[in-house]
This record gives sequence, C-alpha cells and structure tokens, in this order.
Amino acid sequence: MKTTTLGRLFENTFEEEKQRKNKMPLWADLLLVVLFFVVASGGADCLAWAITDEPFRQIGEYWLLYISLMTLSLSLFILLLHCLIDRRPLRELGMSASGPWGKYMRIGIGWTFALFVIGFGICWLSGSVSVISVQVNWKDLLLSLLVFFLGAFYEEILLRGYLLTRLCRTRLNVWASLIISSAIFSALHLANQGISFLALIELFLSGITFGLMFLFTKNLWFPVIAHCAWNWIQGPVFGFKVSGTDMFSSLITQSITRSNLINGAQFGFEGSIVCIVLEITFIVLLVKVFRKG
Repeated sequence: MKTTTLGRLFENTFEEEKQRKNKMPLWADLLLVVLFFVVASGGADCLAWAITDEPFRQIGEYWLLYISLMTLSLSLFILLLHCLIDRRPLRELGMSASGPWGKYMRIGIGWTFALFVIGFGICWLSGSVSVISVQVNWKDLLLSLLVFFLGAFYEEILLRGYLLTRLCRTRLNVWASLIISSAIFSALHLANQGISFLALIELFLSGITFGLMFLFTKNLWFPVIAHCAWNWIQGPVFGFKVSGTDMFSSLITQSITRSNLINGAQFGFEGSIVCIVLEITFIVLLVKVFRKG
C-alpha cells in the first residue's frame, strides 16, 4: 500500500535514533515542555510589558521584545533538555545548514503566496472583505518579517524539532506522532482571540503540513521558512489577522464586511473553510512531490 510505503520511509528515518534510549521517560519530557512553555510565555509577556513604554505596548516593538524573549528562553530550554539531560545529538533537532535551499524556498514561500492570493481573491469576490487602502510601510514590513521568523523558529524547534522527533523515537506509529504534535500545536492557540472549531482544525492541518516538511527532509529550516512565510504573507501583506492577533500595519488594509465561514471572522483567514480546503489540497500535493523525489 502507498501509505505503508510512506510510513516505512518515515520509520526508517528514525531507526538510528531509536537505538539510543532517553534518560527521561516520554511523559516527563512532555510535562516539562508544557510547563516551561506556559511559564516562558507568561514571563516573556510580563517582562516585555514592563520594559516597553506605554505607546509601544500594542505595536511592533512590544511584539519584537516578547518574541525575542520566547525564542531565547525556549531555544535554551530545548537545548538543555535535548542535549544535556537526554544526551542526544544536536543534529536530531534538524539544525542542518545543508539541503536544497532553493527548493525549500520555492515550496515554502510559493505555496503560501498562492494560497493567500486565491483565498483573498475568494473573500474579495464574494464580498466577505473589502479593500480600504494599499500602502507601503517598510518599517512594519521588515520588523514583522523578523518577528514572524523568530516566532516560527521557536515554535518549530519546540513542536517539530524536539516534540515530533521525541514522539517518533517511541513505540508510537510515526503517523500517531504527527497527529499528537499537530494537536498540541493547535491546542497552544486555544487562548487566542476569536478561536473557533474551524480555526482549530486549520491549525491542526498546518501542524500536519509543517510536520511533513520536517519528516521528509529532517531539516528544521524548511518548516521554519514556510511557517514564517505563512504568518507574514497573510498578516503584513494581505491584512488578515494572524491567528486572531493584529500586530502590524499591512500592505493591504482590508475590512471584514460580514463575519462568515469564508473570511474566518475575527480569528482571520485561518478560521475559514476556504483555508481548510486549500491546506488539504497542499498537503496532498506536498506528499506527491516528496514521494516522487
């Protein structure tokens, strides 16, 4: 069967890693990850709020400080847990400088841009959103790109580099590992403004997408690039909210004419049925491309 062949490919990828036993049981690793994420998120928010002056608390400077603190703390924590406590090599996290970068860039950025061009076009043609203005704010475009890159990095090193790899080293089926890590990725957004059932489904599918990118290549930078492009193109470029948040001014300033299943309402396009259909389509194409390769 095709699925069996694909599953065997992933299983063989982690065969060498499974030979080395972890120092800590899986449940302890997962508990530490969840607890540290909650503590780090709350601590970074409080510290960024305390340091940032009042006029900047709801705009780019606050988010840059918050994301930088999260990236630093979570990266150090993962390195401590993975390398020092579990005593596993750094390469298992996918931190490799090698790989077909041109291919990663084309797939990661190209599919994202195409998805949001189609999605925005459907929203606009259906009357679900209207365009108010188009303006270029280079400061926000560049600052938001940095913020979303750092955010994508700490989420990917935590959920794909560490968590997915850790699950795949157990007796769990690789598909079960992918589903669990994607469900956790979706659950981490439960407190976001405007969260909905459709949004959780789409976030789960995004987790599947980024997880497949990592499993096929064992290179963390591929999902990092795709994740950063996803957030940056939908927010600062097309003007959608990014998982319920509105951090920066955008190239296209849009307005929701009426909240519905096409535009995703207050959560943003990620909470729409259109985005879910497009995401599933891309997952199918992604598997075909990498199986062929």
